[in-house]
Amino acid sequence: MIDWHRLFGLTLEDYFTGTHYRVELEKDVARKRQVLDVVIVRGSGAALDDPCDGLEDLKPHNLLTYKSGQESLDAWAIDELIGHYVNYRKAFAPREPTHRFGLYAVTTRRPRALAHQVTLEPVKPGVYRLPVVGRMITLIVLREVEVCPRNALWSLFSFEAARVALGAESYRWRQDDHLPILETIYQRYRETGIPMSYTFEDFRHDYERELLERLPPEERLRGLPPEERLRGLSDAELDRLEALLARRKSGQH
Repeated sequence: MIDWHRLFGLTLEDYFTGTHYRVELEKDVARKRQVLDVVIVRGSGAALDDPCDGLEDLKPHNLLTYKSGQESLDAWAIDELIGHYVNYRKAFAPREPTHRFGLYAVTTRRPRALAHQVTLEPVKPGVYRLPVVGRMITLIVLREVEVCPRNALWSLFSFEAARVALGAESYRWRQDDHLPILETIYQRYRETGIPMSYTFEDFRHDYERELLERLPPEERLRGLPPEERLRGLSDAELDRLEALLARRKSGQH
């Protein structure tokens, strides 16, 4: 089985970099090993800016189960999430009140069987509320959320080539060592038979362009020969530059 869960968790880890949340992957929440996909815990740092749809109301403790395009989100997965919540609360935050916990189910495709069993309360495209035994679970369907820059992370895991390409172009990575994650995501899509017109070389090119845009002008020009630094300047701009250099030179004597 392709480990989409770990790729999803690693990308979420990048998404929350620099904010006051930290992401923990494959959290062991019981004495008998039971792994929860992702835990997002509030800590120090900046608030999350323009969050993905469904993540607007994060709590101090947020437990998330994820189903890729090769899996189905069913009633059993919801039962497991509730069980993970109970074990996590007992083990790590026994004194925290109920309202400080958020439960999330993220799924690539619409859970049709589950929708026939329980009522999904729509909040916005692709985001639903799922009331279960006194808890409110936020359900996020990645193929249904609005396609826009703030949802670029969701698009990366949509299992739809066009959405994935848009997500790759729009997502602003926080960590500089993300290329192996991105390359693995791309290769996993290739292995599942999803045709990717947006190649990994496109990923790398966009990353390098994004990194260059972050650098101050003097860093961008460092190491370039004089002719490369002057490339693209008009004749008028070159004349002004020559005049400026001549004035500086004359002022030195």
